[in-house]
Amino acid sequence: MENNYTISETFTLPSLGKIYPEPINPEIELRSMTTRDEMRRTAPSKYMYKPLCDMIEGCIVGTKPKVHVYDMCIGDFVFLLHKLRIITYGSEYHLKVRCPNCKKFVSGVTDLNNETLLEWDDSILDNLEFTLPKSGKKIKIKYTTPRMLDEIQAEKERRLEKAGDNAPEYDIGLSLTLQYLIDTVDGEKLTPSKKETFVDQLPAYDLKFLLAKSAAVNEKVGLDTKIVVKCGQCGYDIVTSFRLEPEFFDPVI
Repeated sequence: MENNYTISETFTLPSLGKIYPEPINPEIELRSMTTRDEMRRTAPSKYMYKPLCDMIEGCIVGTKPKVHVYDMCIGDFVFLLHKLRIITYGSEYHLKVRCPNCKKFVSGVTDLNNETLLEWDDSILDNLEFTLPKSGKKIKIKYTTPRMLDEIQAEKERRLEKAGDNAPEYDIGLSLTLQYLIDTVDGEKLTPSKKETFVDQLPAYDLKFLLAKSAAVNEKVGLDTKIVVKCGQCGYDIVTSFRLEPEFFDPVI
């Protein structure tokens, strides 16, 4: 569809809408961005993800999904972000990377349309509920959302500011991440203080196991964002992970 210099296209969410407590219609129609959408993206905010989610939400045409983009799983969010960029500015993405072969920093171009789609598989549910191998605790975790990532960062900054010179000499972000991820322990929703104690006393092996389960959910739904860029100096094929650089929304035109 074309209307007033904008275009729109319908996409199917990688999760197929099945990851949410109540399944949603996975068909999302996005229109290309306008000046107002760009203003929404660049508006001052203490959060990293909320402006991007509000921008995407504003570009959804017709009936909105029952789940706001801010509360979608991270895989669906990244998918919509990339599709919005493609229909607005095209799929050609310029970025700078360091070649591991000749050690030079080079400018490369990749095609975002070549990213591999990772669609929902029911086996992903096994990564949301499981038994920890060392403590034997039965854990149910939440899928990661943009809202969760923003709230973890905001809470970390709040605690560090409150602590001032007495700030702990360890990364409280890890503890907060686990506290936000864990939904229930042995079927019980812990109070914030009990959950913090549980997390801080968790065996390190269980910690790694839990984080691996969460990563598996994030990595199996959405886009495989590995990018291959040919080095202009030596011709080496550089394999790198996608990075949201300024050129993503400020492309070379």
